[in-house]
Amino acid sequence: MADVSDITKEAETLNIEDEGSDSEEEVKSNRHQRQKKQNQTAKGKSVSKKKEKELAKEKDLRESTMRAFNTYFEAIYGQERWPKLLEALQKPGRHCCLVNRFCSEEATQATISQFPALERLDYISIPAFISSERFPQPPKDEKGVCMYYPLDAASLLAVDALDLKPNHSVLDICAAPGGKTLAIMQHLTSMGSTLTSNEIAPDRKRRLKQVVWDYVPKGKERDRIIVTSRDGTHWEEEERYDRVLVDAPCSSERHLLKDMTEFLKWTPKKTGNASKEQLKILKSAIMAVRVNGLVVYGTCSISTKENDDVIEKILKKSKINIEVMRREWAIGERTKYGWIVLPDDGHGWGPLFFTILKRLPDDDDSNSEESQTESDED
Repeated sequence: MADVSDITKEAETLNIEDEGSDSEEEVKSNRHQRQKKQNQTAKGKSVSKKKEKELAKEKDLRESTMRAFNTYFEAIYGQERWPKLLEALQKPGRHCCLVNRFCSEEATQATISQFPALERLDYISIPAFISSERFPQPPKDEKGVCMYYPLDAASLLAVDALDLKPNHSVLDICAAPGGKTLAIMQHLTSMGSTLTSNEIAPDRKRRLKQVVWDYVPKGKERDRIIVTSRDGTHWEEEERYDRVLVDAPCSSERHLLKDMTEFLKWTPKKTGNASKEQLKILKSAIMAVRVNGLVVYGTCSISTKENDDVIEKILKKSKINIEVMRREWAIGERTKYGWIVLPDDGHGWGPLFFTILKRLPDDDDSNSEESQTESDED
């Protein structure tokens, strides 16, 4: 018979072997878990390093773009002015409210009179007001027509530059989002007048149409507005309009500075490319306007390439006789061929550049008129 102590030892040995077996599985499991954690940690570190590199690369791009941006515009505006202009461009834009004549005047006056420190802009020909506070989304009158439209006052100067008459036929060749189209309609009080508002980009055209629907009542008034989506660089109607507004697509640097994704795409070359498209649209506009009619060319760019340089090129290259019409305005400053409103002048409006071009009779037409006059005198 085995000794009790031997049996106990044997049992302990078996228990130890069983425990040893369980422990080995646990060790393997723990080892696996540790390895998994190590892999995850290593992966996390790898992702983190990758992210760090991306952030560093983005920072370098942002800094290099800003350096190039500053260098480019400092050359135009000078070392003293450019930092002040840049600071003004980075501030929120300022708006006035354009009162919509298609609304109930009584309801509109009751609404806008509630705005604090309300003041009419006396240098704008149609009713436009400023307030010490930002204007809220415009309410609608009993006909469902919006009472006012918030926009930069400089935009209204460009419309005033058209020197509109009540019965004019007008083309707004790059019309979205619609503020200038609405301002033009405030001038066209004769039922014989028409406005063609054009926008080639589908999403922007939808926005333009929405402005027309929201601000111009259905019926005879709205029927005078034709919304189209044609290519402004190839306008086929010649000598069709009394006035043409070219609010040209541009670099829009003030907006770029508020959108880092778009800003990082900026290069000096882009402003040059924009000017080529602008020149094509301006050529079309000059073809479309009647003799003695006016074309107002404008951009919200601060780049000379997109402003005066475009005018200089059209004056040199145009086969149609045109001349620059000079005028003075209450805000802004003269440029080589036009006028520019910049936000660092104390008013906060702009930027907006515009030039007035008048289409003149062709030389042959002038000679014919002179010959006819001489014949009549004989």
